[in-house]
Amino acid sequence: MLRRFIYAVFFLLVLVVAECAIDTHLASGEEAFVAFASVPPMAYFVERIGGSVIKAEALIGSGDDPHTFEPKPKQMAALSSARAYFVTGFPFEANLLPKIKAANPKLVVVDAAYGIPLIEDDGHEGGHSDPHIWTSPLVALRIADNVYRGLVSVDPEGKDTYRKNYRAFLKEIADLDAELWENLKGVRGKKFIVFHPAWGYFANDYGLIQVSIEAEGKEPKGANLARLIEMARLEGTKAILVSPQHSKVGAKVIADAIGARLVEIDPLAEDWVENLKAVSKILAEVL
Repeated sequence: MLRRFIYAVFFLLVLVVAECAIDTHLASGEEAFVAFASVPPMAYFVERIGGSVIKAEALIGSGDDPHTFEPKPKQMAALSSARAYFVTGFPFEANLLPKIKAANPKLVVVDAAYGIPLIEDDGHEGGHSDPHIWTSPLVALRIADNVYRGLVSVDPEGKDTYRKNYRAFLKEIADLDAELWENLKGVRGKKFIVFHPAWGYFANDYGLIQVSIEAEGKEPKGANLARLIEMARLEGTKAILVSPQHSKVGAKVIADAIGARLVEIDPLAEDWVENLKAVSKILAEVL
């Protein structure tokens, strides 16, 4: 409840402080500028706040695994002419950004995860923090703020446009959170099993417990697999949640052992709002 109080105060302050604006930034026919983000949901944030001023592009498609991603030559060429890149915190970005900056010294790099407490878990390879920050509507408030400030730093003349879109997007996030809170009120405190731990921030928002099959980026074996099967059986698990970016082998072993089904949910789906609504309904059903 404390987090929801903080969220409400943050939202109200933005509405009070920000001024109304008219979207006239591209009235002269000026061409939209290109801004990249790591994954489709983050590009969605940039697009919603940037509006017609921005052409938002995601490096990674919804079927790609961001943990093993390598950009294609065509993407590197596009990055060389982009004006901004919004960092999420995936390991590949640490290696990629110096190359991009060398090819495009004027590129503005914006940390979309600035100020966000990251979840530490043992599901990600190499002990990396969970970068799937956008799965939480409460965290999304901070992401939106970072995106707004980043766009203003790149294009100060567009501030009024970005501010208007930012305010509208905050209202949409608030409405989304209220809907998800209602959808999941009957399953708080319950565990859900996923292959890859992409939903920890979402779970924190709505009082759920994420259990990952994957450990340090690897399939479970031996005693760990037996432990997961026993836990799933005790919990009465009806479904194992998988994503299109990752293997379903370990998840299927557990599902077959307990008579559960595999249900696919995509953390990288492009329509962020509609995807989280769909995930909340799936969790409410299977839990």
